[in-house]
Amino acid sequence: MLNNVDDFIQMLSLGTDSELELNAMKENKVEFRKQLGRLLSQSRKDAKDEKCFYCGERCSSFCNSHSIPAYFLRNIAVEGEVYNNNKLVNLPLLDNDNGVNQSGTFQLICRECDSKIFSDYENPDNYNYKDVPTAKMISQIAMKNYLKSISKRKFEIALYDNMNESFELPYEFYKHKQTINDLDLKEYIKDFNRAKRIDIKGWDNEYYLIYHQKLDYVVPMAFQSNVALMIDFEGGIINDIYNESPDYRIKSIHICVFPLENSSVIMLFIDSKDNKRYRSFYKQFRKLSAKDKLAAINYIIFNYSEDVFINKEVNDDILKHKGLIDASRKSFEILTMNPNVDTALVGSNVDFSKMNDIPNLLLEEFKIR
Repeated sequence: MLNNVDDFIQMLSLGTDSELELNAMKENKVEFRKQLGRLLSQSRKDAKDEKCFYCGERCSSFCNSHSIPAYFLRNIAVEGEVYNNNKLVNLPLLDNDNGVNQSGTFQLICRECDSKIFSDYENPDNYNYKDVPTAKMISQIAMKNYLKSISKRKFEIALYDNMNESFELPYEFYKHKQTINDLDLKEYIKDFNRAKRIDIKGWDNEYYLIYHQKLDYVVPMAFQSNVALMIDFEGGIINDIYNESPDYRIKSIHICVFPLENSSVIMLFIDSKDNKRYRSFYKQFRKLSAKDKLAAINYIIFNYSEDVFINKEVNDDILKHKGLIDASRKSFEILTMNPNVDTALVGSNVDFSKMNDIPNLLLEEFKIR
């Protein structure tokens, strides 16, 4: 039974390489999964709104929106399934794979809105016939990223409330986590409203496309998210996690890896208002070789985010690569009892000099067809 917070933390701690520890955890896996399932289910229920977050209309049934369009996921799926990040992180309570329909989903908007507001960027034809994504496609990607982040923060607020009720979390830890979650939620809502306005108005040049590349092969991974880079290639600060000013904002870069039927599209972009913050990074990035640009993107994805999905036919030796596992564990938002550690900022110790030390799944040698 999950009798206290220590039991809960143990089962959600970083994956272990010890067979002895894994076997000990697995002995209690069934019962712990039942209890965790109830906790997560209640938290999802508590986090759900009564109205569509986009149109504001009352909604009895929310759409199962994909953070990455299902079309892209199907292009790397094996018998309808893909690996998630837990294949690398190895948490005993979580599954290593998901069906496409259950991968990276959130429920925040109604079905009618979901079918309309992302239609440009989710149309695969727009990647086959356009040299670069349109401003509308980019604003829709930004909207989706912020909606996913809003959904995630609302869920985490409910989760920590329920954990605190069940286990009586240490007060400073609980207060710190919820303060961060509340601040993040407000910022994500503000960024979403800006992306929505840009999309509706059809404004150009509100987002700055740093990189766009179409590869003539299908990469074995799919990714779409906004991440807050801490440092650039020379160690310069992009986001200062120690700045305590209430006016200081953490600013993100958007990254997409979209596998098509016979090719792949990769892009990086930022809000044009954040140009100054990221200028050194993208100037350094553009000086890299084509191969190193892909290595840098691959490195960012695995070090900064757990939202990556991987083809199940990738060689197991690659997925057991120590460097790749360590990077993925760095990105996973583990629970910690230290109130001074913000696990959302674990990328602060990412060193780009090591970006070629992990397998680069964006290279042609790993193509799936």
